[in-house]
Amino acid sequence: MTGGDDSRVTRLHAKVLEKQRAEIDAELAGFAARPDYRPELAYFLDLFRGGVSAAAVARRVGRPVAAVLCVQAPLELFHAAGLHPFKIFGGSPAAGQLASPRLPALVCPMLGSALGALELETRADCPWVIPTTCDWVVKFAEMARLAPYQMELPRLKDSPRARDRWFSEVAALSDFLSRSGGRALSRKALVQSIAVFRTARQSMSRLVALRRAGRVPAPWFSLITGAFFLDRVENWTVALERALPGFDRAPGFDQTIPAGKRVFLAGSPVFFPNFKLLHLLEEAGLAVTGDDLCSSERIFPVNIAVDDPSKAGMLRALAEAYHQGCLCPTFGDNERRINNIWEARQCAATLPGGGFNGVVFHVLKGCHPFDLESFNLETPLKEGGLRFLRVETGYTAEDTQNMLTRLEAFRRTLGE
Repeated sequence: MTGGDDSRVTRLHAKVLEKQRAEIDAELAGFAARPDYRPELAYFLDLFRGGVSAAAVARRVGRPVAAVLCVQAPLELFHAAGLHPFKIFGGSPAAGQLASPRLPALVCPMLGSALGALELETRADCPWVIPTTCDWVVKFAEMARLAPYQMELPRLKDSPRARDRWFSEVAALSDFLSRSGGRALSRKALVQSIAVFRTARQSMSRLVALRRAGRVPAPWFSLITGAFFLDRVENWTVALERALPGFDRAPGFDQTIPAGKRVFLAGSPVFFPNFKLLHLLEEAGLAVTGDDLCSSERIFPVNIAVDDPSKAGMLRALAEAYHQGCLCPTFGDNERRINNIWEARQCAATLPGGGFNGVVFHVLKGCHPFDLESFNLETPLKEGGLRFLRVETGYTAEDTQNMLTRLEAFRRTLGE
């Protein structure tokens, strides 16, 4: 590359970084101006304000980071190996525009944004772990010109052979992370990491319970969960515990929200700062009291059940929990996805204000697995008495008014 080309690329990157910074600042300013903002929530805003790159996060946490594209890889293993799991920033429209000239026209916008974010990284030499969850992810390494560590994800859940295969992938990942982190992934370290993440899950469960009761607005919930990867898990857990009591006293969001305004959000992930859909749901008068997004409620599975305290036993427990807990539509046997919606509805129905009457299914343009899944879920959910709305969108603002109109119309179908 010539000096002129280098200069052009430098200017382009500076322009994109400026746009990305403006996206982040605008979203954070909106959060700070909300009537339900409280000082204890500033921690989560500050994490995004302080930098979302791998280099910025490494400086913040004081340990090497390992980038991960999907939460299917057990996060406890990173922690036990002395590494911080960093989810590459994939919610920036500006970053996606940087990568678009070398991508197909109909690309998953989250993957496009992640590719652009990687190109902007000043230090992208950290280890990369990519569970091969969908075709876009399989091709990500090639598109990004990376040589990552790839985990081969079995496409079935209930097959004993698939479970054994996934256990072997998790065991091999532990060896890779040990080499990358420069320290042996010992049984003691694994015990400690499982305990640390169990504490985080307990705090997360309390946040979910408050949400089921209609106490946590969707934008705040997604901001808090998205911030998980930007600091040490211990710090994030302490900050969440400080924030939880305030949601019982948040103005403008109370336990009397009628069922006709409550919905469950399913489908493609929603990443900061592209919270367009979450804000439109609020504007349309809809309260999200549950979701199955891997960027939100599903950032890690339920508590790990360790029956065998040996290192191999704990690795198997982690493999089983992450494999069975994942609701990704790339699996061929995925009854848990619809069952999770019914369970969330049943839980919400026991709380003040009743359950939810509708499901909003979010599809990112180009996200083919979720696109197909929307058709698989629509009929059984409707037959079970739920209203269903499929919303397909990207990282642009052109469809904002159309989406708002559809959401308002959907709200009127739910009753009071």
